[in-house]
Amino acid sequence: MSMSRLTANQLAAPKPLRRCRSASPATSRQLNLVPDHHKLIRKSWGRIPKTQFGKAALEAFIRISEVNHSIFGDKETENRHIKYFVDLVQSSVDNLEDLEASVKPWLDLIGRGHSDFKITGKHWENFAESLLNTATEWNGPGRRHKETVRAWMLMTSFLADRLAHASRATAHASPMLTPRVQMLTGRSAFEFNN
Repeated sequence: MSMSRLTANQLAAPKPLRRCRSASPATSRQLNLVPDHHKLIRKSWGRIPKTQFGKAALEAFIRISEVNHSIFGDKETENRHIKYFVDLVQSSVDNLEDLEASVKPWLDLIGRGHSDFKITGKHWENFAESLLNTATEWNGPGRRHKETVRAWMLMTSFLADRLAHASRATAHASPMLTPRVQMLTGRSAFEFNN
């Protein structure tokens, strides 16, 4: 059959997988991860070398966002973000049963902390895509690969949506609760409130 006679219903080359807003849960809806997804995420996360994951996720973010390393200012800030990427995923994996309640305060703090840097929803989508792509690299093909990728997509979309929502809420309850002030003083938001 010639290429000119192909119809829309016939097979074509697959398009690359990209996360989009329509695939994301709305901020008012619950996350739809089921216990099977929890197992798949935990099993795949256990296979991933954490330091390499953080570095690869950062490189993927830079590539997807079409920016360079200078957006982090210096190497120390970049290394801190690598650690935070891993810590955020680790915390999410540890709390999959109640992800909404367990990581919401942290996501709110991170999102609000980035509001001064003009981070948009697209940046958070790129962040989620970088986490997904990096996790997918270590989870090779197999019978359950498609469901594992789907579980990671649900989790990373959730994280991106909550971060984007929090970064739009620019008002801090107190100037002492900003991440920059906490970093400079070496004190957490919880220490300021006690």
